[in-house]
Amino acid sequence: MFRRFWMGRGILCALAALLALAPGRAYAGGGSLSYEDAVGEALRHCARLEVKKEEILINEASWRQSLSGLYPALSLNGRLERFGSLAGPAGIGTINGQVVGGLQDEWRASVFVLGEYTLSNWFKKRYEGRYYERLTEASIYDSEAEKKRIVLEVTDLYGSLAEGAIRLRYLGRMIDTMKEAVSLRCAAHREGEISREDLLRAEVQVVDLEKERTEAARQFKENLTRLTLYTGIEYEEDVAVQGFEAGAEVAERPEPERVEQTPEYRAKRKEVEAQQEKGRAARNNLLPDVGVYGRYDFYGRSPELYDSVKEMDRNPWNAGLYISIPLFDGGLRKWERERAAREIRRQEEALRALRREKGRDSAGLYVKLRELDRTIARYRQLLVRYEKLLAIASGAAALGGRSRAELLESGKEALAIERDMEVVVNQRAVAVRKYRLETDFTGAMGDLDGNGTDRH
Repeated sequence: MFRRFWMGRGILCALAALLALAPGRAYAGGGSLSYEDAVGEALRHCARLEVKKEEILINEASWRQSLSGLYPALSLNGRLERFGSLAGPAGIGTINGQVVGGLQDEWRASVFVLGEYTLSNWFKKRYEGRYYERLTEASIYDSEAEKKRIVLEVTDLYGSLAEGAIRLRYLGRMIDTMKEAVSLRCAAHREGEISREDLLRAEVQVVDLEKERTEAARQFKENLTRLTLYTGIEYEEDVAVQGFEAGAEVAERPEPERVEQTPEYRAKRKEVEAQQEKGRAARNNLLPDVGVYGRYDFYGRSPELYDSVKEMDRNPWNAGLYISIPLFDGGLRKWERERAAREIRRQEEALRALRREKGRDSAGLYVKLRELDRTIARYRQLLVRYEKLLAIASGAAALGGRSRAELLESGKEALAIERDMEVVVNQRAVAVRKYRLETDFTGAMGDLDGNGTDRH
């Protein structure tokens, strides 16, 4: 009873969480956009979570239905019929104590109450009920796994948006820098200080940067459209995409035990437990059916319809115990048990495969984080060297050793390095969030809920 109580509370909590994420009204987006807002709107708008909520309700209904076999069945049955005698009036014919001929035509009414209680359901249907109970628990964890998949998809998509915003911002600065350099080279070309080839080379760089910005803008718009499919919000093209907040540091490799805390693993484990309960039910199905029953009859007859119903008398009652022992069924129960055993082994192998897969995913993300850390460190070293080069170039330009246009072109190269480093930093932020979702889903979602996913 306590288990059912807590199970009911768990189902209610899961449904309340899913209802809180119900789709809201779409509206035109503008201004700024944050990662937490994107995830929150996606969870509220996603129809896939509504499907999972209905699956929970369906499995719970199946569970409740299976529990009904543990209770007695009580039914009220009645019959009203017209009797017409085909024999002569001289004799009276009876069958099992009931008159079937020899009397005048009449109306007959009968009512009986029948009660049955199948005792064998306690070692048959009880395990079937546990099977559906485990499926209900599995569907709750599966809804959490679906929620995790949505967050991972939105995380990847938002990472692409943030990367696109970084590229567009730096491309704008690089184009402005190169346009200034081109204008200076045009003046130098008019003075005969540089060749036409040097001027064209600078102009080609501007054209290439413009083309790169056009492609980046196209991808940015496409990603905004994809995000609209998740959130149901129409975003303006000039929306300011905020970068990721500083993620938690990942100090050591993921613990193997963390795999068991993932919603995918928990859902699969509950499916294994469900199949084990089904296997017990199939094994116990070889046992006989045992039950008790009781019946109480009322019977009335009269030439008049009304009197046959009004003047019904208590007739017989009976009660007893029945038992049904299966002797031969063509192997039905045997192969049902064999199929259940094979299914259990299949589910257990699937659980082990899932554990290895999730372990590889976490380890792969950890390795990626370490590689990104090393890449960021190299970019920082490279930027330090570029800053020194720019300082030297600025000094040379002040002394007339280098032109202002050359200094601007060197600044453009430094901006490109800085842009690439910020792109890698953004990729690391995405990897950190995916790593936390894989290794600490509850904590990661708690951080998101505390930063805006429950707004509106």
